[in-house]
Amino acid sequence: MRRRLQSPSGFTLIEILCVVVILGIASAIVIPQIGTRDDLNVATAARAMMADLIYAQNLAIAQQKPYYVRFYGQSYSVCDSNTLVPIDHPLKPAINGGKYIVTFGDQASPTPSGVTPGLERVSITQPSFLGQPVLGFDEMGQPFSFDASTTTSTTLTSAGTIQLQSGTNTLTISVQPFTGEATVQ
Repeated sequence: MRRRLQSPSGFTLIEILCVVVILGIASAIVIPQIGTRDDLNVATAARAMMADLIYAQNLAIAQQKPYYVRFYGQSYSVCDSNTLVPIDHPLKPAINGGKYIVTFGDQASPTPSGVTPGLERVSITQPSFLGQPVLGFDEMGQPFSFDASTTTSTTLTSAGTIQLQSGTNTLTISVQPFTGEATVQ
């Protein structure tokens, strides 16, 4: 009877080295792109800001009183009176003293303190609602521009805009007159 010799099963050193080299090349290409996905960062920030604008509009309709979104520097807050004092945040009572304040990062410093998590690499530029940095919603949800220095409201007759930027990526949120519909461009 003849016996066949079985060759040992497994991978050779050359096969293992080839796989390691291929994985190393792939990770060298993919990993740097994951860390600086500025397009995703700015899109996430735009969705969060639009949700806050819709929240303020819905509060104005539900409570039958004006609500405001005030932009200042790299922050904005949701307020319920023309004194522009931020309302209590319904979900995050421990952040920002429990107030509805959202703070974005600054392009110059990637991880500043006090920044809302996830918004470290995004900055707000040029919020303008008929030249004012305060957007309000009346009892019917209609948007208006608010001048804090004179406490006067002006119904929006053209779209108000907010630009968000992360790296070279920029998105513009437009708030339409009369309806308050928020869109991203």
